[in-house]
Amino acid sequence: MLELTFDADARALYAYFTDINEGDDASQLEIPGVFLLDAAGQIVGVQLQLASAPKKSFLQYAQGFEELHYDEENRQLTLSFGQHEVATSEELPYEAIVDLDRKGRALGIEIQAMIEFGINDRLEALNPWLVAFDEDGDAEFDDDDEADDEQPEVKLAPKAKVEADAEVEDEDEDGPVVHQLPVKLNPNLPKPLLPTDQEVHSGFVALVGKPNVGKSTLLNAYLGQKVSIVSPKPQTTRVPVRGILNGPDAQIIFVDTPGIHKPRHKLGNFMVDVAKKAVPNADVICFMVDITVPPNRMDREIAQMVLLSRKPHILVLNKVDATDEADKHLQEYRDLAPWEMEVAVSARDKLGMETLLEEIVKRLPVGHRLYPEDQLSDVSERTLVAEMIREKVMLNTEEEIPHSVAVEVEEWEDRGKVIYIRANISVEKDSQKGIIIGAGGSMLRKIGATSRFEIERSIGRQIYLDLWIKVRENWRQKPNELRWLGYDVKYYRD
Repeated sequence: MLELTFDADARALYAYFTDINEGDDASQLEIPGVFLLDAAGQIVGVQLQLASAPKKSFLQYAQGFEELHYDEENRQLTLSFGQHEVATSEELPYEAIVDLDRKGRALGIEIQAMIEFGINDRLEALNPWLVAFDEDGDAEFDDDDEADDEQPEVKLAPKAKVEADAEVEDEDEDGPVVHQLPVKLNPNLPKPLLPTDQEVHSGFVALVGKPNVGKSTLLNAYLGQKVSIVSPKPQTTRVPVRGILNGPDAQIIFVDTPGIHKPRHKLGNFMVDVAKKAVPNADVICFMVDITVPPNRMDREIAQMVLLSRKPHILVLNKVDATDEADKHLQEYRDLAPWEMEVAVSARDKLGMETLLEEIVKRLPVGHRLYPEDQLSDVSERTLVAEMIREKVMLNTEEEIPHSVAVEVEEWEDRGKVIYIRANISVEKDSQKGIIIGAGGSMLRKIGATSRFEIERSIGRQIYLDLWIKVRENWRQKPNELRWLGYDVKYYRD
């Protein structure tokens, strides 16, 4: 008898013709088809329509299963379960995925439904064939509460004036990479009403899209506090940033990813790689677009990547308040893929955010909170401070500078009334160094002053900010320099 498994979180049925070990599946074949339904709307089978006649060995592993029938004349592959009369059919929202081994033999079939189909309530006829779905538990999160107790809460405070001298350094200094505990939740935000051990809708939501479409702005708007820097310059976000939103019945871990673009250097390759890695690990994917402009080739490529992930996906149309041609562009974005839902928002003006949140929550799996309730992000204080300084460099300098700048915090010392922070601003050319310094050091003082304000407001302490400048020639193309500055894909593997 053919065995089926059902993954409720992914809304996916699996039918395997043979045991599969890691590495057995060498390729995949996507085939359109329909659900076969009885008069009560229960699933009684699936029918797939092959585009061409398969090899004779294609169904080698499937031979002997009475539930499977292949109509050679019409090239139709049908899975039928029981002696049920088919009353109607419904088109599969996604093409079925057939896993193939190296010789092109079918190992099994995966079929996924959209949330509106209500597949959980349509499996009664399949019960005799269903076996338990084997998935790994979440043991890695069991000790989160204990780890949280070790870190005191960081509170917000108004800016206090602290004078800091900006200095310039020519020589390189090496030092160890230091990792800090995550930033804590702003105590002024509403507290969740449920205890952490109660089941809620919880999971990871990937914000993906091209550069500069508003992903970081949306994340910061939901959290009510900056955890991801923003600027008018594209490719501002370089690493995935997780922002954690707690509610009475949900914990949503937003993953703000770098904008997906055509890379021109190794840093760009890193940014695109980590953005793409976030997609298959997410529970829900929000494809965010700028509705003021029509989709281009990169939008089409991202849409296909989202579609192939087989995860719940929402089209988020940002900047709806900024154009009169939204309806025209809307149809073009609709045509990119069969979206489960589309939501229009303005991340800047915080419009449509409640609707988007509702659509996200209903698609998240039910389980325990994955992070402590008072944690706002998994970004360390050092990383957040470095990013805030980089943001001010981007906002205050010319077009040549932003993409060639990296910031690292070299020293962090609590000196009682103030925290001493020493940070290096790395550039690629001596000419860029001169631009950041400015006439008589004016630009560097401006960057330092605006950075201090933001940092003090975030960490709730007075600081002495000591900025230095280094020239790391062509660092964006050098793997060793990228790793030293923290741009290494292995650090962002789940």
